[in-house]
Amino acid sequence: MYQAMKRRDFLKAAGLLSVGSALPLVPSLKLYAAHDNYTGPLWLTIDARGGWDPTSFCDPKGYADANDPARLNNYPSANIEQVGNFSVAPPPDSFATNTTLFTTKEFFQNHFEKLLVINGIDSQTNSHSDGQRHNWSGELARNGFPNIGALVAGTLANDRALPFITNGGYSAGGGLTTPVRIDSRSLSALFEIAYPNRSQNAGNSSSRTYFSDDVMQLIDQANTSRLDAVHDTQQLMRIKSSIEKLRSARGSSAHMTDLADNLEQVPEKPVEFFNGRGRAHSLYRQGRIALAAYETEVTASAHISAGGFDTHSNHDQNHYPRLMDFLQGIDGIIQEAKDRGLEDRIVVVVGSDFGRTNKYNDGNGKDHWPVTSMMLMGNSNQVITGNRVVGQSTSAHKAIKIDPASLAPDVDDNNPNSERITPAHIHRALRKLAGVDNSSQAISFGLKGSDIDLFG
Repeated sequence: MYQAMKRRDFLKAAGLLSVGSALPLVPSLKLYAAHDNYTGPLWLTIDARGGWDPTSFCDPKGYADANDPARLNNYPSANIEQVGNFSVAPPPDSFATNTTLFTTKEFFQNHFEKLLVINGIDSQTNSHSDGQRHNWSGELARNGFPNIGALVAGTLANDRALPFITNGGYSAGGGLTTPVRIDSRSLSALFEIAYPNRSQNAGNSSSRTYFSDDVMQLIDQANTSRLDAVHDTQQLMRIKSSIEKLRSARGSSAHMTDLADNLEQVPEKPVEFFNGRGRAHSLYRQGRIALAAYETEVTASAHISAGGFDTHSNHDQNHYPRLMDFLQGIDGIIQEAKDRGLEDRIVVVVGSDFGRTNKYNDGNGKDHWPVTSMMLMGNSNQVITGNRVVGQSTSAHKAIKIDPASLAPDVDDNNPNSERITPAHIHRALRKLAGVDNSSQAISFGLKGSDIDLFG
């Protein structure tokens, strides 16, 4: 019996597309027919690779004395500001008069109503690989667990052409779906696939073509006739099946054309929109690809990332600008979602490997620290209640347990039922939010711990 197969499935079956493959594809605008029955949101995970410093933005710890050698940060506690229900870190003293950078305050002012911050998360490791796996899959010790976006895509939307896309970081598919690496710098590859007849594939619909439309129609007819003839004379069912998969894969090329058309039609925000900050613009471009791929119904989830956060030396000078660029890139992505009418159709999860130490080292850097934070934003159907902070840490940035029923901090650590928040708790809640917690796919990657209603 005929069984439809998308281009991605055919490539995988043919051995041309393996898990973690690095195809320089890039998606984008509205497909004119649905590819499947997935009606859920875009699951967008955004990764600060290397271990970010929550005390520099969402879990601030300032100094009382600038000369204190044990100070956590180089900004005074008196400068910590309040935005909604959030305490927001100011710039380090060395950046106090710098007006060229996006600021933490700007980010929270723009998004506090929909933003949930979870502080005092114990990632239980100082290892990059373990921290990445724990924070993006919910599993610390065992390898192979899927990124939450891959789990959602593999369970609910695996018929999409590119169910789960990534530009790096922890992107394991867990055998549930094939992560496809997309590089925003290589858009020409998409246009070459979408428009093989163009002699120039630089995203220009007016490019010259090799053949006229009439000739291309004859070529397509000849290809179809030849494929039909090979199919009809073949006796082995295995080969017949492969031919039908090839036929279906060729038929799905129109989807790539729609993506290419999207990229040509929807303007990209220029780097000037980000005050000329290239890192912010680069992260935004990755988010734009994810939003466009979702809008075209080609993908259901994406993992995007930015590196440079492993600042073992000169922490303030290196970490803070990267962190502000990271937040500005996210701000641009959310603005892009609004522009596309998708603001209420995305779930955003922002995190990192772990946190950074509660003191500076001899090189004015900060080393690995297991306590971290995550930021989340939901949509109108899969609600993450905003303007909320769950969890907290001590003045020395050590995790404080919470009461799992009330979410109140157990400051005295005397409640036998209290728990220290871990990434597993967050991922159990995310799975439930996505409606995949009882699926066979999720059960096959069971997570430790208990369920805590973190999202309100």
